[in-house]
Amino acid sequence: CVLKTRLEIAMQYIKHTITLWLLFACCTALAATTRSEIQPFIIGGHEVDIIKHPYLVSIRYRLTADGPYWHKCAGVIISEKAVLTAAQCVREIETERVTIVAAANQRTGGDGQQYPATKWIEHPKFSTRTGDYDIGLIFVDLPFQFDATHSILRTINIREKLPAVNQLATVAGWGYREEFGPSSYNLEETKVPIVSRSQCISIYGSGEVTSRMICAGYVRGGGQDSCQGDTGGPLVYAGELVGLVSWGFGCARPGYPSVYTDVASLKSWIVEELEKAQA
Repeated sequence: CVLKTRLEIAMQYIKHTITLWLLFACCTALAATTRSEIQPFIIGGHEVDIIKHPYLVSIRYRLTADGPYWHKCAGVIISEKAVLTAAQCVREIETERVTIVAAANQRTGGDGQQYPATKWIEHPKFSTRTGDYDIGLIFVDLPFQFDATHSILRTINIREKLPAVNQLATVAGWGYREEFGPSSYNLEETKVPIVSRSQCISIYGSGEVTSRMICAGYVRGGGQDSCQGDTGGPLVYAGELVGLVSWGFGCARPGYPSVYTDVASLKSWIVEELEKAQA
């Protein structure tokens, strides 16, 4: 069984090439850990057109200045020049090697609109050890095009109130279609039920699940979930943003729901940083 620590996963996203993926897999196979692994992507989903998720973007990174861009994480358009994502997706990246691709159906294809990144920030309390405060912002050079005549792009509002337990929320992305790959080339979505905080704590432990996290997934049957490659992507309910894909033990495993960043609990930080950027 390959277990990956949260720090290892964060570093994996930063150094995302095929060679490093293989090296990483070999190394982690030799190292046992006691921490929950972060493995966020779409399992048990179906293909969907980006027009259904006009706020969803692919965050792409290249290892060298002239190298190809690789899909690294997902994110959502939160304002005309900002993308909200997981902090693990932006930690220690070089901004000039990051581009945001909006209105894209394909993970690495040529469709979509590119917006070069200018800077990024992560929550100052983000911990790679615990995964707490897993939220960050990426700012782009030019404003996103919201003109309905030429673009499908839209921002997404943050839902203030959490959905009730067992309500179905939607998660979408380009991540793995099964726990150890392959990734989905086209955008996919699936629905997952909200899991109570008390049940999630009983599964992962009180030290693992904080008040800044939400859990969702099929605890008994598994089979549908987010997974690696979807990190930073949205958990949506009634058209509003509830969470960001963060971590979990494996993918779609019975007994282990995925854990998402509770966006509403960190809204004050988001608003503060957006206001700073506009000043």
